Amino acid sequence: MAKLELGVVGPAQSDDLYHFTGRNGSRPTWVPEDIQRMTPQERLECILKEERLRAFAPFGTTRACVCFSESPPDHLEHLISMGRFSPWGVVSGRAGLLGLGGGAVAYVPDDVFDRFKARGLEHWAVRTGSDSAWMHEREWRLPLTKDAVRISSVRAILVGDPNWRPSPVETGEWIDRSTGEPAPGPDGSPRVEQVKGLPRLWRESAIWVWDAGSGAVVKHPPGALC
Repeated sequence: MAKLELGVVGPAQSDDLYHFTGRNGSRPTWVPEDIQRMTPQERLECILKEERLRAFAPFGTTRACVCFSESPPDHLEHLISMGRFSPWGVVSGRAGLLGLGGGAVAYVPDDVFDRFKARGLEHWAVRTGSDSAWMHEREWRLPLTKDAVRISSVRAILVGDPNWRPSPVETGEWIDRSTGEPAPGPDGSPRVEQVKGLPRLWRESAIWVWDAGSGAVVKHPPGALC
């Protein structure tokens, strides 16, 4: 894939795009109830375990999208402190999202939104007005023709608790408990079991911990919080 030339990025912009797993407010009724009932931590845990981002149609659209918020450091503090978003999720970059066919949405009046919709492009626009006040989110979307996108890596994982860890998952490796030695695989012996460990994305990604006191993220390199 050719390298994308993004041009100049000013201080009001950011190369960090946050897919928050916790947003306070209503959700589309077509999002499964079991997902709606999850905590932000549980949704993040599912992403790390499954290594995929699930897509749903945002309000006013029928096209499934994975949604992100563009946030420089000060704006991230604003989004979290105003209570609309929780500090849990994954962080991507603009080049990666653009390379997959994603991009920033347009914030437009109702009559312009109707023109987007008439051309089947309403997933690229958000209405403005008293009943749709979301310009502060600075939303980006990745439209999909399926219900999820696989992720092999992320820029960072955002968490709101430095002591939180995702639940262990099966690693595909096996061990003989009686000797502590690796085993080639299950052989029917009760002594041989599959090794469990932290999800790969957690082990291989930077972990950004939200510090409510300072209103900033503390950035840890990959492996530091394993």
